[in-house]
Amino acid sequence: MVSSRRNPAARQADLASQLNNAGFMSVGDLAVATGVSEITVRRDLAVLERTGAVRRTHGGAIGLRRADASAFDAFEPSFEARRRRNGAAKTRIARAAERLIEPGQSLALDTGTTTFELGRLVGRIADLQIVTNSTRIAGLLADNPNPVYLPAGRVRGRELSIYGKRAVESLQDYSFDIFFLGVSGLTADGLFDYSPEDTEVKRAFIDRSSKVVVLCDSAKFNRVAMVCVAKPSEIHAVVCDRPPPDPLGETLRRAGVELVCD
Repeated sequence: MVSSRRNPAARQADLASQLNNAGFMSVGDLAVATGVSEITVRRDLAVLERTGAVRRTHGGAIGLRRADASAFDAFEPSFEARRRRNGAAKTRIARAAERLIEPGQSLALDTGTTTFELGRLVGRIADLQIVTNSTRIAGLLADNPNPVYLPAGRVRGRELSIYGKRAVESLQDYSFDIFFLGVSGLTADGLFDYSPEDTEVKRAFIDRSSKVVVLCDSAKFNRVAMVCVAKPSEIHAVVCDRPPPDPLGETLRRAGVELVCD
């Protein structure tokens, strides 16, 4: 019998099965799971994508043939379009998140529309130290008594976020009490974002924060995008407008993630 490692069709079927069960897996995880090289995995994923069995993402792939598969967002809408989507829910989430902040804390605010709404509110809390990679949020808070800092780096297009190697490196000098993280999707497999560039900065914030709080309206439940930012076990709380459905909700509870619903 020909080994599945040597039989391309059997090997690709194995890859598709792994992805259908997991939803999303990185190239490295797929290589370990199937016992072949990452180069072979990438070649097989290209074949499977042409058949419609998977969708490749930055660093991995998503299985598309599960009855309960998460929806995939291929393109990032403009900031203003995202801000209008579920705007009332985002405002409520921001108010609930504000209640998690205490005077005197150091905060990191991610780029995003819900974090932007939180930025409108944090100015009324005393003695905060604030770092953000969003020039929009920095502009909101520029005249606020609380000091606001931007990391060094390059400005990303319409999003007006700071990204790049210099931004990641400059964040290594900070420590934060709370990081408020914006995402484009949240599933039982992880937290997702459209931009590889912004994701590098998000991960740097996560590494330097004592508490990671995700701001996520319910329209983002069970949606995935190009890049996996983190696993549920890497976050501490999710602030949302309604409880997430199972299996997502159950996964978060098992991971010890606090659910804060406005």
